[in-house]
Parts: sequence; C-alpha cells; structure tokens
Amino acid sequence: MPISQGDLLFSLIKSLTKAEKRNFTLYVRRIQSEGDVRFFQLFEILEKQSLLDEEAAMEKLDEPSKSKFSNLKRHLYQHILTCLRLIHIKKQLDIQIRELIDYAQVLYGRGLYIQALKILSRTKSTARSNNMDLLHLEIVEFEKKIESRHITRSTTERIEQLQQEASERTTITQRIVDWSNLKLHLQRLFILNGHAQDEADRNKIKQRYELRFADASTANQTFFEKIYFYQSLYWYHYILFNIEECHSFALKWTNLYRENPNMITEDVDIYMMGLNHLLSTSFFLRDYATFAETLARLETFRQETYHRFNTNSKILSFLYVHQGRLNKCFMDGQFNQALELIPRTLKRIRRYGSRVDPHKLQILYYKFAWMYLGINQADNAIEYLNKIIHSSSAHLREDIRAYAELMLLMAHYDLNNLDILEYLVNSTSRKFAHLHEPNPILVQTLNFFRKITKLNPQQMREKFKEFHLQLHGLEKDPFLRRSFTYLDVNSWVESKIQQRPLGQIVQQKFKTRTTV
Repeated sequence: MPISQGDLLFSLIKSLTKAEKRNFTLYVRRIQSEGDVRFFQLFEILEKQSLLDEEAAMEKLDEPSKSKFSNLKRHLYQHILTCLRLIHIKKQLDIQIRELIDYAQVLYGRGLYIQALKILSRTKSTARSNNMDLLHLEIVEFEKKIESRHITRSTTERIEQLQQEASERTTITQRIVDWSNLKLHLQRLFILNGHAQDEADRNKIKQRYELRFADASTANQTFFEKIYFYQSLYWYHYILFNIEECHSFALKWTNLYRENPNMITEDVDIYMMGLNHLLSTSFFLRDYATFAETLARLETFRQETYHRFNTNSKILSFLYVHQGRLNKCFMDGQFNQALELIPRTLKRIRRYGSRVDPHKLQILYYKFAWMYLGINQADNAIEYLNKIIHSSSAHLREDIRAYAELMLLMAHYDLNNLDILEYLVNSTSRKFAHLHEPNPILVQTLNFFRKITKLNPQQMREKFKEFHLQLHGLEKDPFLRRSFTYLDVNSWVESKIQQRPLGQIVQQKFKTRTTV
C-alpha cells in the first residue's frame, strides 16, 4: 500500500478518537515481540505534533535513511487500518460479511470446501436479509465456483436454484449500478451547469433523460434499487427545478428507511441525506410546518444515535442540522436567534478542519453573511463574503460566488461605503462576464447598483422603488424562484424603502404567510 506522502498518515492519526488511540496501543502490545516496535515510536511522535514535521520525527527516531522512513510510515499506516478494521468489525455488518467470505476462502484453499459452503450459506442469508445485494452476488458466485469444481453431492434442484439465484442477483445488481450511475451523472450535471435556465433548456433535459424513467417501476425491486431510483428522480427534477417533485421523492426515500429501520442502522448517512433533502425542498417551498417537523426529526435522530456515528456521519449530521437551524431562523425572520448559532457552528468547523466539504463550508459562510446583513451588522457580513469570494474552491459553486458578490454590494451600501461601491460594481461586472449564464436577477441587481452610485439620497430612494417594481415582475418567473430563495434582494430593497431592518421585513412576510 503506497503511503509515501506523510500528510496522509498524519491526517489518519489526527482523525483517531481517544478510544481508537487506546485500542491501537493495546493492539501493538499484543503483536510486538521483544524490544520496541519502531512504527509505534513513529506513531507516538506524530500523534504529539500539532503540525506535521517529518524532519523532526526522523531526528527523534535517529532514522537517516529516507527510504527506511518511508517504509516505516507505510508499515504504521497499514497497522492503523488493521486495528481500525478490528475495532469496527462488530459495528459494520458489511465488514463482518466480508470477513466470513474471507474465512470461506481460507477453508476452500485448504480443501475444506464443504465447510466453506456452510459458511457461505449462513453468510448469504445475512446478506439477503440486510439488502447487501453486491455482497450477495459475490457469495453466490463463490458458491458456483465451488460447485463447478468439486463433487459436493448437491442435488440437481440445489444447482438449478443456484443458477436462478445468480441470474436474479445479476439483474438486481445491474439495476442498482444503472440507477446509481444515473444518479451520479445527474448530480455531476447539476454541479457543472446548475438548474435549467429556461423552457428550452428544460425541454432539452427532458428529451435526454425522461425516457430513462418512463418504464421504470419500484414493484418487486429490492431496497437499494428503490433508494437509487428515488435519488435519480430527485436529481432529475432538481435540475428541472420541479421542487414539488423533488420533495415527493425525498419523502419516499426517507419513508422507505422508516419502514425498514434496520437499514437506518446500516447506512445512517443516506437516511440523513434524505432528511436534508426534505429540509431543502421544504425551505424552497416555504413549507414551514414540514420544515420544522423534519428538522425536529433529524435533531432527535442525531441525539439518540450520535454515540454510534463514525466521523463521517458526525460531520454530515453537523452540516445538516446546523444548516437546518439557520434556515429555520431565516424562514421565520428570527435572525437574532441565528446569531447565537454561529459560535457553535464555527467550533464544529474548527473541530473537523479540512474534512468539511469546501462546498458546504461556503454555504454556511453565505448563511452567516445573510444573517449579519439581516441584523444590521454588515461589517461582519463582509468578513464571510470575502471568505467565499476569495476561496480557492469558489469554482465549486459559481452561483453562490455570484450571489456573494451581489450581497457584498448590499453590505457596503448598508455601511454607506459609496466610494468603494463604484469600484466593486466594475469589478463584479468583469467577473459576471465570465459566468456560464448569469440570470436576470444577477444582471438587474448589478445594473441597479451601477445606477445609484452617483445619485443623491432622494434620487436613490426613487431608484429603489423602480427596482422594487422590476423585482416584483421577475418573481413571477418560475425559473428564478431559486435565485430569490438564495438572495432575497426583494426584502433588502423593501427594507431600504421602508427604512426598517431587513430582519423585520422577513419576519413580517413570514407572519403574513402563516396567517393566510
């Protein structure tokens, strides 16, 4: 296993919990012979470092040879993974099943093929009952291999059953691969191109993908066939921005897990991802009741099962719950409550460091900025907007960066930095020229700021009223709903016309919606 890059080993060590470090120490004590174990000495040195310093580690080990040091790192990396596998084997069913397949392989290699078949038979039942479709097929193929090479005294009925099972499993596996491939493809398509921009774009996407779903049915499908089918449909409708349809398939996705609670335990990440999509679609639809109920369900699930989460699940649960909490405040206009969430969210970001997805980090920073703008703390908003605009990973979400550029103009206007505003308008205009396809909200908002930079206060007020009417017309365009959700420039404009804080405007709109 190549592990020449020290930062890979270092990041693995830093990801270990206290319990895992303690278990690794016990593991080394069990396997070591006389004398010290060199790779464990390296572990103790690197574990104490806050930043990776390989030269210091080599000096402490008195290891002048870089090739020997590289081998030592590789040795340590392999032992840590072996130890982690032993720790988590009781927690993860798929690891247990693979271990039993390995046992059968060992027995078969020793000529004990009847014993191997018995282990495979028991393992297959476990794989089938827990929807481990890919492992199920692997076991069946192993059984066929043994039956074809040896006289096992199996009946003709048993052989025919094995052939039929192999064909069924192959078909199921192929459908899972096809749906998961389509889901991955559609997700990537969205990352590259975003939502459909207009009716022509929408029709083009429909013509390309609609037939893929035309004859599909969940009848007699296995658990994961349905899950990947729902995920594919979610992303298909998300690209088309059919949010009602997205919501429907996210609901089917999460309900399937609720109907099969044992599968939640086996894959908490996909279940939480489904809940997060329910939150996102409820947020877009401004369905506060469903949003609040789903967030409460996610919060309860996280609280009850957090002790069983691995690090990846902890990071995902943090991102989904904290983003949900912020969105809830934005929906009901309680921006001051969101202010209390930021220190807790930043603490988690620092805890997980580089393991937080840069794209999701930008989303959180964007929400921080909008919250600060809502409570008239534009200077703090600018701090987080600059983190997005100047991020090396800003290309991951071109749309978020574009909205951040406009919010930066809004923030500087709030601070009365009109001299800076003119420069920023020109800078933003140059950046927008390179966008894939800027939508009318981006263009109209930029044009608005270009017009007001040289006006007196009274003229500005009239321009705000004119711009408000323009935005009201754009709100009727279904293809711009998402833009108004991400950047509620309309509420900001209303706050300037009414000379009231942005948070109050949003809160008033929420009360109007919930009382109608």
